Amino acid sequence: MLSLLEPPAVQRRFSLNEADVERIHRWVRTVGIRWGMDAEAKTLWELPATAGHTWRAGLDRLLLGYALPGNGQDLYGGILPCDEVEGGEALALGQLQSFTEALFGLDAQLREARSLADWADRLHALLDQFFAPREREENDLQRVRAALETLRTQAELANFSEPVSLEVVKSALRNQINAAENVAGRFLSGGVTFGAMMPMRSIPFAIICLIGMSDDAYPRSHRPVSFDLMASAFRRGDRSRRQDDRYLFLETLLSARRGLYLSYVGQSIRDNATLPPSVLVSELLDVINRGFYSADGSPASEQIIVRHPLQAFSRRYFVGDVRLFSYSRELAEASRCAGRGDHEAAPLLTTELPEAEATLRLVTLDGLLGFFRHPARWLLRERLGIRPDDGEAALETREPFVLDGLATNGLLQQMLELHRDRRTLGEILAVAQGSGALPHGQVGDCVFSAAQQRVSRFAGRLGRVLPRRESPFWEVDLTVGDFRLTGRLTGMTLAGRVGYRLATMKASDYLNLWLHHLVLNALPEGAALQSHWIAENKDVILQPVTDALAQLRTLLELYWRAPGSCCISSQKAPWPIATHCARVKPKMTPCGRRGGNGKAMILAPVIPNPRMCITVWRLQTPIR
Repeated sequence: MLSLLEPPAVQRRFSLNEADVERIHRWVRTVGIRWGMDAEAKTLWELPATAGHTWRAGLDRLLLGYALPGNGQDLYGGILPCDEVEGGEALALGQLQSFTEALFGLDAQLREARSLADWADRLHALLDQFFAPREREENDLQRVRAALETLRTQAELANFSEPVSLEVVKSALRNQINAAENVAGRFLSGGVTFGAMMPMRSIPFAIICLIGMSDDAYPRSHRPVSFDLMASAFRRGDRSRRQDDRYLFLETLLSARRGLYLSYVGQSIRDNATLPPSVLVSELLDVINRGFYSADGSPASEQIIVRHPLQAFSRRYFVGDVRLFSYSRELAEASRCAGRGDHEAAPLLTTELPEAEATLRLVTLDGLLGFFRHPARWLLRERLGIRPDDGEAALETREPFVLDGLATNGLLQQMLELHRDRRTLGEILAVAQGSGALPHGQVGDCVFSAAQQRVSRFAGRLGRVLPRRESPFWEVDLTVGDFRLTGRLTGMTLAGRVGYRLATMKASDYLNLWLHHLVLNALPEGAALQSHWIAENKDVILQPVTDALAQLRTLLELYWRAPGSCCISSQKAPWPIATHCARVKPKMTPCGRRGGNGKAMILAPVIPNPRMCITVWRLQTPIR
């Protein structure tokens, strides 16, 4: 339905712009709108009348979220508010509501059968209701209005007033508009004429090009219906579609004065096998071979057949045969790159960057963690000013039946927080269903049951070391050499800091744990210096570190120096920068490379980010 908002004329009618449309896409993805107007509309498809993932359910969540703070946990009247809309965004939400209500109002009207005169009035009003065209767009709408008036006139002349469905009107309008385009001077209207092959058009042209002359495309095959008695008993004088096409081809040959261009698919898309052209083209080539000879004794037709490469950046387009050519500089550069073989691409940075601005010495704990997790992204954004396009996926149009890994993790974290907030099982189920995280029916029940078992087991382990959901936090403001490190340590207890994630322990969790552990141990006295991380598959405990401030300084110096002296290669992106990360067994001190104080650290690779690799690769190579 959002595709109807893409035309600028529609956006102007509802006082929206491109930024508003992007924002609406984000809202739709957040509230889980997939398809359907409401629960009642689903019954028209003989489906259960469930409101989940429909437009009305999603809009109710957005509107209620603007009015009431739900925090993703509290339902009001069975609706879970979505807190995505803030401040001036409410104007765009109101216009979205107007747009959807206008569309919903059309649903019943367009299902009714009407006379052609009534349809013309209704569709004229619809154009005024949804479009605010400018000059060029008005020309397109005028063609639609003219086609509607033609339908009205034809119905009056035929004295036809019977009601017809929308499908009939759509078909008639399509035919009227196509006919009007053909009559409105499109044929012989300019230097190059595009048109279908039609009889009685044997007008001389300097050059004629026929596209799509493949074996299975021309002559066109005609499959008569089973009750066509003339087709089952063909007689002399009956019309033959294939013979008509042969005649059209002959007319085309006679009309071409200086040149004739024939194009067809000559290689299979599956195995690159040779495919024959249309039988008419083959016959033409046979005539050429019988009537002409080549100097080298090869068939004469080989002198006029040009076989194009599969790829537009093929080297053949830029060297050799003059009949193969390209005007694209980008493709020429891509061809040169493709000819280099498997040699390593040139680095993105060939010299050191100038020293960063002093403001980068004011470091947040989250920013430092983000640097070591994704140094390539940090370099592109903070030093080079490049904002990589995250490439948002297309909006889903089907209800979820199976949850992917990301959706499962989101559901587990949501249920865990509700469980720690002492919500009942029924309340947790209601919130999960209201957020659109669960599939419908028995599939959703099974998914919720399996998730609840995992949450219960994990919450029991977590409750023994972090009994309260709202645990204290400590503000961090450290001076480390020339750097100032700020942030917040959450999960503070009498025994130290506790972190958790209801998932298998990953490299990013080790990195998160180690950096927070160093910050904890660098704080002034008064806090327990042990760190505890709880994952679904293990517990990790880090003992106090005596030189935490020195190690933080080392990491901050690496943060400061690395982007200026390291280069990104498309074959090794993101950076192969090692980060200090503790890989430890439960209730054991870290083991690995020994530090100067006897405490252990090991070096682990940076967590790869495919989107950053793609961005860096695009900056270095013209091949897309």
